[in-house]
Amino acid sequence: MHTIRCEIDTEYAGAEALADLARRWLVEGAERLEGPTLQAVLDSTDLAEDSLTKAVPCGPAGALWGFVSADTVNRRTGRITHRAKVLTRKNLPKLQTWLAGDVQLAELALYRLDGEGLPGEPLLRMGVARDEDCEDWVRLSAQAPEGRFGPAEQAGWTELLRDFAQEVDPSYAQIGYARTLGRTEHEERVGPPLPGMTLPQSRRLLRGYEWLTVVPREIARELGGTAALAAGGFHEVAELPGGAVLIRVTPEFDGFTGEAVERTWRVLKPALRPGVPKRFSAATEAGEPPSRIWYADTV
Repeated sequence: MHTIRCEIDTEYAGAEALADLARRWLVEGAERLEGPTLQAVLDSTDLAEDSLTKAVPCGPAGALWGFVSADTVNRRTGRITHRAKVLTRKNLPKLQTWLAGDVQLAELALYRLDGEGLPGEPLLRMGVARDEDCEDWVRLSAQAPEGRFGPAEQAGWTELLRDFAQEVDPSYAQIGYARTLGRTEHEERVGPPLPGMTLPQSRRLLRGYEWLTVVPREIARELGGTAALAAGGFHEVAELPGGAVLIRVTPEFDGFTGEAVERTWRVLKPALRPGVPKRFSAATEAGEPPSRIWYADTV
């Protein structure tokens, strides 16, 4: 089963601002996307507290389980400190303490344990990360199996992205299939090889396009503004505070295929990095999510 990824990119506004943003994205985001699952994990009393440090079962087979973690960095020495705890109501406040440091990566994850009591089926993974090669930027992310992203869930994911995008003035945001190394499919098939190479240019060149895309205010202006983008016939076009524009191409995720993909590409192509998207070998393509970009050069 493929993975759905929500991502919001924005500039780093300092450790204090990131600490509050990260806590709300990780905890409130998980509550909004998987509220009953999160509460069940927090209320569990039979999870092994030492399962992150010892080779022992995390809990009973089939139980819900999760963890919180944070990597903080000492900028003077470059030393990274990793902290992680099993997700329980008692341990959750530790996350806020960790986030007060210089955060490189913080995560909250929910799983269902397999028959041996080990993390099996992933249910949700929330993340806040600063790119190792581009630390002036922050990436908020949420990932879940496609099977947990039906029409009802899609509305919740859309509203979560919308609410946080309204707050942080994004340089890019999307909901689509997860790709290798956090790249968009356009980056994966056109380049460059690493997202850190495109983040500094993401207010000038659009990183990609998906079922739901947030076009930053600078690029939206160059494309003619909200009215011009709305002329593309998309299901939803909404201007966010600050001028960024949210585009949801079709009512549901499965509808973003064929003509809808081409139409999106034609509207956004002046802002995309030029180049003909690559097609990979049949063996490679067989293991990848369905391709959802248009195979033509933008020039």
